Amino acid sequence: MDIRKSAGGLALARQDQSCAQCHRNQTRPFVFQHDALREGCVACHNPHGSINEKMLVESDPNLCLRCHAQAQGPAVPSGHLYIGNTDHTVFLRMGTCWTAGCHTAVHGSNVDPRLRY
Repeated sequence: MDIRKSAGGLALARQDQSCAQCHRNQTRPFVFQHDALREGCVACHNPHGSINEKMLVESDPNLCLRCHAQAQGPAVPSGHLYIGNTDHTVFLRMGTCWTAGCHTAVHGSNVDPRLRY
């Protein structure tokens, strides 16, 4: 593995340190840390710019579902979307994971394992 590439290793740590210089609130330790933080900031953000809000690598309706999508089994009613063991069909109609007000602490939370403030 070439540690000079941003796929991991020392380069990833350095890149995250660069982000943390200005974005301290997002990179501080949390009791309930979003697992995506282990992959580094670039798992969700493009530091060189993006057409998406907050320099996200994808538009926010799709970003969470990149990792949290769940295949629908035969027991799931047609037209329903389950993420984990929870039916998210109604929630997703209200907006994205954080714009609907459900998972507002997307980097981590000190009070709720479901990433809420």
